[in-house]
Parts: sequence; structure tokens; C-alpha cells
Amino acid sequence: MAKIAFWITAGPELESKALANIVLAARLKQNRQQDIQVYFFGPGVQLAGNAEGPLKEAIQALNAASVPMAACPFNADQYGVSAPITAHGVEMEPAGEALVRLVNEGYQIIGV
Repeated sequence: MAKIAFWITAGPELESKALANIVLAARLKQNRQQDIQVYFFGPGVQLAGNAEGPLKEAIQALNAASVPMAACPFNADQYGVSAPITAHGVEMEPAGEALVRLVNEGYQIIGV
């Protein structure tokens, strides 16, 4: 089984790029039962915190597939999206801790 972590840094100006990878993450979990995690960092936190339409549906698909999602709490505060991002089921974990944890657990990090 593959262990893949999608590190989403694409912000609102690159929504379609982030969306494609979020959909892929959900499908890898649902259709192939792979070990997937998603982490939102930098502008990606702003994107997820303000998710609407297809992006919101893709994040809901991650929740439905039980894909763990986390975001940088400092970025969430910076962009003013702490409440909405956690309402989407995204946990808060500092970026440095998340990155080291994912590497130590053997995940391949895919940057988007």
C-alpha cells in the first residue's frame, strides 16, 4: 500500500490545480484503499478555509473517505479562516511538526 501525503500550498489563484489533487486524494483512498493524508499550508489554508462549490464538495469527499486533513494553525490565523477550516473537518497541526511526522511515518510528500 502506498503512503501519500498531499501538501497543498496552491492558493485561490490556483484553485483548479489544488482541486484536481484533492479529488485525486479522495479517489486514491476510496477506489484503491491507499493510505492518504492531506495538509494545507500557506495560501492553501486560505483556499480551504474559503472553500465553496466544487472545492467544498471535494473536501467533503475527503471527509467521507476518512482521509486525515490538517492545516497550519498559524496560517489559519493569518488568513482569518480558523473557524471555517475546522468546520470543514480539518485539524490544526503546525507545519514543521506535520512535515517531520509524515516523513518519519514513511509518506511520500506530493507538493501542490
